[in-house]
Amino acid sequence: MTSLHLAVLSLVRHRFSTLISVLAIGMAVACSGVLLRLYRISEARFSVLGRGGDAIIGAKGDGIEILLGCLNAEGDYPGFLPHQLFQSLKSRQTVQHADGALTTPFEIQSIIPFVYFGKYEKFRVVGTDESFLRRPRREDALRLTEGGWSRSTGQIVLGSAVARSGNIKVGDRIDVDPWIGRETISAGIPMEVTGILHPTRSTWDRLLYSTVAQAHEVFSTHLDSLSDRSIWGSDVLHYFLVYLSPGDFSALESLVNRRTVGQFIRVEEQKERLKEVTGVGKKLGLFVTVVVIFLGGLSVCSMLVTRFEGMSLQLAVLRALGYTRKEISRWLIWEGFLLGVLGVFAGMLMDFLALPLLRGYLGGALPPPDLVKSSVLDSWIIWQVALLSTVASVFVPVIRISRQDAHRLLKGL
Repeated sequence: MTSLHLAVLSLVRHRFSTLISVLAIGMAVACSGVLLRLYRISEARFSVLGRGGDAIIGAKGDGIEILLGCLNAEGDYPGFLPHQLFQSLKSRQTVQHADGALTTPFEIQSIIPFVYFGKYEKFRVVGTDESFLRRPRREDALRLTEGGWSRSTGQIVLGSAVARSGNIKVGDRIDVDPWIGRETISAGIPMEVTGILHPTRSTWDRLLYSTVAQAHEVFSTHLDSLSDRSIWGSDVLHYFLVYLSPGDFSALESLVNRRTVGQFIRVEEQKERLKEVTGVGKKLGLFVTVVVIFLGGLSVCSMLVTRFEGMSLQLAVLRALGYTRKEISRWLIWEGFLLGVLGVFAGMLMDFLALPLLRGYLGGALPPPDLVKSSVLDSWIIWQVALLSTVASVFVPVIRISRQDAHRLLKGL
């Protein structure tokens, strides 16, 4: 009877402890794999952030939340800003504050309106204007694959991913549901597709674009849903995307942050903050991954030590039948290897099932799966480490049994 055959018989004979060990390894693999894939997904958001100028102005809140809400279409429904503030900043008019102070925003080169007002299937609908398409910097400018920009109510432009998902073409008509707060309102608004955005490999591919007037019309129709969120009625926006002239921006930042309901954030500064937060998460995730795999190996080691200490009579019989210590050691190693393989496969299955559930639970905290994809094969290195850890843990009972044999031999002498 070969060492492999002995290992299989041992695993079958001790079904309960085998099942517990496989589950322990599987849980270690699944937890480690999910942590690794979550890290890769969060890292990928940097490659899909839309280009949005030098600064963003949003409702007061955390800078990272404003950054991701605007440039990555993440998170809950954002707070409102008065459209009048946007008009004042765009025309560079002198702004008079409640205390009588006057400020003129000279630093602005271009400012783009941005407001969410609807959803089409799983995609968000934005109210903006043609300045969103024509940026002051060539590397940020967008273009249309076909058709033209929406210039009146009832017209809409699709991001390339939206058009591709529904095989929609210029001239087609779609129904958009109003989105004002947590829930969408089931009241389809007919819209004619006038253009399709050229692929950008960013969040802009996943949005639909209409006019600010269209957004305000939707808000006016559903003022009841808006009343507890806006003191300015329907004349509101969510974000201003700002391109700044070279120079010191502190005056504009002070104007917005101290004297309005808005929050001025510098895009690059908030990206660095996001990278720092992600970097801490990476280190913590790697530490937890190592600990989890180590604990899985320890559980297998403990199980095998207990199992083989309880099989001293069986081992003695095998030795009497002529099995050498090397053959018994190979049996143990085969048993550990088979446990590792079974545990890794169980972990693969758990990993495959767990990440979609976790994505659903975290909701807007992660980029959507159609924008940032993650395959279970991303956890390949985790499987290898878990298998090696399991096999390595077998050497503890192997060494222990060898020493016990040597001790019995000395006693016999």
